Amino acid sequence: MKKVGALIFSLFAIAFPALAEQFLAVSDIHFNPFADPAIVAKLEAAGVSQWDAILASSTVTAFSTYGSDVNDPLLRSAIGEMKKQLPSPAFVLISGDFLAHDFDKNYQQYATDKSQTAYTAFVTKTIAYVASKFHNAYPDVRVYPTLGNNDSDCGDYAVAPNGAFLADFRDVWSPIVDSRSFERRFPTGGYYHADVAGLKNVRVIALNTNFFSTNYKNPCGKPGPDPGLRELDWLDGELDLARAEGKRVWLLFHIPPGMDVYDSVEGGKCPNLTPKTFWKNEYEQKYLKITAAHQKTIAGSFAGHTHQDEFRITSGDFIHINPSVSPVFGNNPAFEIVDVERNGDIAGYTAWHLPNVTLPWQREYSFDEAYGKSRYDVAALTAVAAAIGSDTATREKYFNYNSSGSAKSTAEALATWQAYWCGLKAMTGSVFTACDCAPAPKP
Repeated sequence: MKKVGALIFSLFAIAFPALAEQFLAVSDIHFNPFADPAIVAKLEAAGVSQWDAILASSTVTAFSTYGSDVNDPLLRSAIGEMKKQLPSPAFVLISGDFLAHDFDKNYQQYATDKSQTAYTAFVTKTIAYVASKFHNAYPDVRVYPTLGNNDSDCGDYAVAPNGAFLADFRDVWSPIVDSRSFERRFPTGGYYHADVAGLKNVRVIALNTNFFSTNYKNPCGKPGPDPGLRELDWLDGELDLARAEGKRVWLLFHIPPGMDVYDSVEGGKCPNLTPKTFWKNEYEQKYLKITAAHQKTIAGSFAGHTHQDEFRITSGDFIHINPSVSPVFGNNPAFEIVDVERNGDIAGYTAWHLPNVTLPWQREYSFDEAYGKSRYDVAALTAVAAAIGSDTATREKYFNYNSSGSAKSTAEALATWQAYWCGLKAMTGSVFTACDCAPAPKP
């Protein structure tokens, strides 16, 4: 009888290979506390514990829409829908950009105390308010955040190593992250590792890719060693440690490596294309060398920044880019529920979106149903990329999902689809140019 039971268990394990958990993937929230200028003074004067009531008292009750970042009604609706669709995630990944665009300019326009001290306090309260909304929705769930380029008290792409903002961000999120590395390492550079709740031998290594950006500047920091190179040295050591401990790793960051396709296309057309990358070359090449050396340890990567639902393939690794909650660039608000196996492999995901930024939220698609792939890995994404290049129906479907179902954004992407298709794999300007300026793939 024991042998029969063991056989049944083995057959069950083979038939259902290990779908262990689901987690929530969120990016580019870009919360805007200035959406109702009439209450900004109250928010300034109040502690963050009072923000919920103050924001709820606003006469602005409609969702912010295309061209605007996330106001409080949209934030509440989005997190409410996340809770409805996934009441008990194993954990939550947030790939950066908690603050609205032009946060500093809006503060100077609407705030009463325009000092840097008051501004830093307001930034911290805004971060804390967003953190509290996730904690209230998921009080017993670990949340793993990373920094976006707007997340700073010194301006866009300007977070300072060892600065007050990093310490404040750590203090806000530390109880929710529950990681010694976050507690100790994050204040120095905005990066850390955390062993993933609910999965055995899976670790998140969260990076601050602002330091690698072609746009990074450090006007508020002190002179010192190159923070990007220090972070990459740390990453190499962390991956060595993970391998020694038998851990598989997900990398979490905001700005992905590779091509900034939008700016490349805006800068000119073939043969006068001016390709632009997201990262400076010295950081990208070192990063790619590190990740290539640790292919067996890295299970995959999660990013944001583009506001699009897309992916990149590099160094034997995939980068899943989460769609944004913010509709500022014309995409529909969206989030994703990710299916993960016990060993850290991604089985797939389901995207939820808010068409036309108007209720109700809807299930948009699942990866397996859309593309006929039962796993989300390099092999599956390589096949999908090939189909985007050669098959019109797959291409149209992909770019519709890319903007989370926004008709205008879909049409704009399809008009320059080859550039975005080349950007799925190209890591350098020369490779991108050769691809984008070549004849389009034949069906």
